[in-house]
Amino acid sequence: MVTRPNEILDREAEWGVLEDLWGSAQPELVFVLGRRRVGKSFVLSRFARAVGGVYYQATRRTEAEQLIALSAALGERFDDAALRQGAGLPSWEALFGYLREKAGEEPFFVVLDEFPFLSSAAPALTSIIQQLWDHEWADTQIKLVLSGSYVTAMLQLEAGDQPLFGRRTRRLRFEPFLCRDLEGFVPSWSAADRMRLYGTVGQLPGHLALVDRKASLRSNVARLMLESSGRLVDEAQHMLDTFLGEADVHYSILEAIARGDQTWSRITSRIGKSGGAVSRPLHWLEQMSFIERVVPITEKAPSKSKRAIYRIADPHVRFWHRFVAPAMRSGSLGLVSPAKLYDRAVKPNLDDHMGPVFEQICTEHARSSGAPFEPFRVGPWWDAKGRNEVDVVSISADDEVFVAECKWGRIKLAHLAELRERAQLVVSELPRVARVHLGLYSGRGSFDAKVLRAAEDGEVQLFGPDDVLG
Repeated sequence: MVTRPNEILDREAEWGVLEDLWGSAQPELVFVLGRRRVGKSFVLSRFARAVGGVYYQATRRTEAEQLIALSAALGERFDDAALRQGAGLPSWEALFGYLREKAGEEPFFVVLDEFPFLSSAAPALTSIIQQLWDHEWADTQIKLVLSGSYVTAMLQLEAGDQPLFGRRTRRLRFEPFLCRDLEGFVPSWSAADRMRLYGTVGQLPGHLALVDRKASLRSNVARLMLESSGRLVDEAQHMLDTFLGEADVHYSILEAIARGDQTWSRITSRIGKSGGAVSRPLHWLEQMSFIERVVPITEKAPSKSKRAIYRIADPHVRFWHRFVAPAMRSGSLGLVSPAKLYDRAVKPNLDDHMGPVFEQICTEHARSSGAPFEPFRVGPWWDAKGRNEVDVVSISADDEVFVAECKWGRIKLAHLAELRERAQLVVSELPRVARVHLGLYSGRGSFDAKVLRAAEDGEVQLFGPDDVLG
């Protein structure tokens, strides 16, 4: 066992995978990928430190500069004064040969983080690693981790025409936190306030680490996003710049979706581009997990569905487009005090913003423990004309169905009646149904008396904030 530092919140599963590969008696070639600010570098650097390995984060530098910098990292690890002082090894073959000699027969952990930057500077590097993997390293216990935030570039490493095709032994993907994971950042906050934090600051550990747990939500949002010098005031505005030189269409797509233009036709109409000019950047944004393509859960061929819509994956990006971007465009940001800007622009509209965020949180809950059975599939549903929709539908392998509506405010009897009607519409699109369960979620934990009686009679399950976040 490798002791996980207390500073790493959650990530037990990811740490466990690293422990497992560290204990392997074989060489390992591991691909690690995930969005920027998702915590990859934080976890990998701490693990490398814990096992006496080497961690190197590449940047946009020349091949010669990268070689010198990585040589220096090895010099620090092996107390080699010449390398430490910038002498540098003459080639990648020499560098990896040095590493092989120093590692000997013992396990050795080495991380090349932001690997796409490194391979871009040194195009032959993946072929060199292939040759090492196939020959020189076959009888070692070297654990080579290639990590990157440029998800599409990391996935390309595994393409059939690439040198490392078929070589990786594991792939580890760091996903953004779920809402229930936020408790470690703000343990004293109520469940409802943790949901609001999720809906404003979002789901990335790198953002959540900036939150002052002793301050209010209002204070944190004002400081981080409504001050002209706030740490997150322009994060969403520039989040693609690291990966793309020209990203105008990509940003326009994000803005269109954030404003509610979620179908293919409405996106193309909003940004004024033809379908061909939108297809590739839309697919890229989906691969990078900036957006998600969603279809009704009853669709038989999801990849071909014409009922697909697109959603912004991160609640923070949605919040930024709705509240921060307009304040920047109007000149209010930097002119009006952050607290007053929050009270006038954010507070009156926050409940409305939280509606779809709460649906996302409830879907997370249904996937983990919310449904009265082990879910096989979970997702939303809407009819072909878009007149009826259901926020959460969960289907079991035995054809049981859980149908639920999510309301940020109070649940009334009319909501239950509407849920019963829509559940029948969902059932009509399924080939087999063994049993139907109903659920109602309230972000405020508020239910009318008649709804509470229906729950007591076993007609519906009710969930408040504490139930959802457990």
